[in-house]
Amino acid sequence: AYVDLSPNTSAPPPDLHAALDLLHHRGPDGQGVWTAPSVGLGHARLSIMDVQHGAQPMHDESDSVHAVVNGEFYDFEVIRADLAAKGHVFRTHSDSEILVHLYNEHGLNCVQHLQGEFAFVLYDSRRRRLVLCRDRYGVKPLYYTIVQNRLLVASEAKAFLAMGWTAQWDMASIADSGYFTDTRTLFQGVSKVRPSSYMTVSAFGTITTDVYFAPVYPDKRQVDVRSVDEMVEGVRSRLLAAVRSRLRSDVPVAIYLSGGVDSSSVLGMATSILRETDPTASLDAFTIAFSDKTFAGVKYDESPIAERTASHFGAKFHALRITQEALTDAFEDAVWHWEAPLNDFNGAAKFLLSRFVRDAGYKVVLTGEGSDEHFGGYPKLYPDFFREATAPPIMTEARRLEVLKKIEANSHVTYSRIGCVPMSYSDQGVNRRLLHNVSVHRILSCIFGLPSDLFLDKPPCGTNSCEALALGLTAVERELAHSTWHPFHTALCVATRTQLPNYLCTHLGDRSEMAHSVEGRVPFLDHRLTSYVDGLPPQVKLKVNAADGTITDKWILREAVKPFVTDEILHRPKVSFLAPPTEFDHDAVHWKKLKGRVTQEAVARLGWMDWAFVHATIDKFKSTNDRQAQNILNQVMSFIVLQERFNIPTFHGPTLTVAETPN
Repeated sequence: AYVDLSPNTSAPPPDLHAALDLLHHRGPDGQGVWTAPSVGLGHARLSIMDVQHGAQPMHDESDSVHAVVNGEFYDFEVIRADLAAKGHVFRTHSDSEILVHLYNEHGLNCVQHLQGEFAFVLYDSRRRRLVLCRDRYGVKPLYYTIVQNRLLVASEAKAFLAMGWTAQWDMASIADSGYFTDTRTLFQGVSKVRPSSYMTVSAFGTITTDVYFAPVYPDKRQVDVRSVDEMVEGVRSRLLAAVRSRLRSDVPVAIYLSGGVDSSSVLGMATSILRETDPTASLDAFTIAFSDKTFAGVKYDESPIAERTASHFGAKFHALRITQEALTDAFEDAVWHWEAPLNDFNGAAKFLLSRFVRDAGYKVVLTGEGSDEHFGGYPKLYPDFFREATAPPIMTEARRLEVLKKIEANSHVTYSRIGCVPMSYSDQGVNRRLLHNVSVHRILSCIFGLPSDLFLDKPPCGTNSCEALALGLTAVERELAHSTWHPFHTALCVATRTQLPNYLCTHLGDRSEMAHSVEGRVPFLDHRLTSYVDGLPPQVKLKVNAADGTITDKWILREAVKPFVTDEILHRPKVSFLAPPTEFDHDAVHWKKLKGRVTQEAVARLGWMDWAFVHATIDKFKSTNDRQAQNILNQVMSFIVLQERFNIPTFHGPTLTVAETPN
């Protein structure tokens, strides 16, 4: 989409069809364009609801409100019936059409009536107002930039290449990982619309942003008087409703299945729901298998567990067996679709899985993303669980401090392998000042940040990704972290605001899926479920044995889904999805790719990386098989690929290092 920000904009209107061609992978089933003086909307369609008549842009009955929608609005039939009873006239049976009528009925408050995974652009010609909006957790992407006094909007930044935009590096964002932590991207002047917010662009230039949804965690000093049975049923009923909503489709629905409780419970619930009307109903389940011994694939392979789960529920099982060669071949295309660096092979693996699903004839898959950020599935959250006592306490204060010390020591050993060193005095100050001593953002900054030695202009105090992660929370949320929230809930909020929208949902989710025209549906991010789960006390999310300090992750979820998973899945601890790293070998496919791509000439062309450090990292990988070294080299290669594909000029100038408050 585009809208002129000044009546004196002299540039010719952008070619929306050319921009949509760059997004053909997101919508291969058709294009639609609507234009008027100073404004235009375009849509590349992936037909899922009302396949025959649901083309976009959508228009109201007076042709004064126009919209393009990416994603799905769930339970739209109920909203549609209510609007029709009030006199609204519908032209299609698409879920997307409810938007223009909800807007006419409720104005900007229409967003409160929407549930699902979506991003939209709406233009109100009567008020000459453009509205940009993104779903509550950022499942669907939405970007904007300003070129020649014109606001450009797209689902991916690459569409701007056909609209008069020239890509340049945003060095501040790269230095402190702003593309991962907040609304910035790798590209100067290109921003994301913040999840759970909408932007309004009034006639010729006034831009405002409003938040329409925020997490609400309980007061850490108050005891929750609800029974465990009530909490379990509250989670179970809401998750069942979320799965039921996401089975509604005019095309077949499949599922991504791993060896964990999240996707397995979705499969169990979906099968149970489908068999309410058809006792023989089943889903097709797709999983990744790593079986290539050249990179110890067996260690990472969950396909045997997934196959047993699929068999238990009568699902047709499809395993994509991925080799090192396949991951290497997919790496550069995955970077192009991510529009961000890959430090491992997870993105390439998900990229290949979505292609596998599409080749099998599916456009829609259910996924298990979003559970860990609400139920507490990550071991990196454990120190913050023991940072303060719960209400009521689950152990003596002396025992709590003993367990905290042990967990922090174990965490240090684990994360030191990826270069995460003890907090500097500067980072400790950030901790106290911004997040009340919560530590999870420090670990996240180590996982996704770039080492300061990689930069030609060395940041004087290192990169600022730790502070940028803390600033990923709003000022109100940071205040609540000090005054009201348990540190465990603050840690969950950090993960929800940063890792979830900027890595899991966008990159491992939407970008990897839509690269092959597959829509992922995420029951665990139904806001009716998440709002309920956020309000539960920490001690039902992690269950701690006071005697020995052992932890059962996502305990309340496991209790809720007992009827829908196997005993094997119920008692299996959290294992993150990881594609295995390659091992150094002169004949290894990925090493040959790195050696050919990461050259002194290519690094110099970037303009901001230190070749001496890159060369030393290459030597370290060759001599020690160091995983951190491999991750750094993967990121270096990613930047080289992005520079080529986006035609980014060599950077000239100092590297900016001050963390910026997000938009």
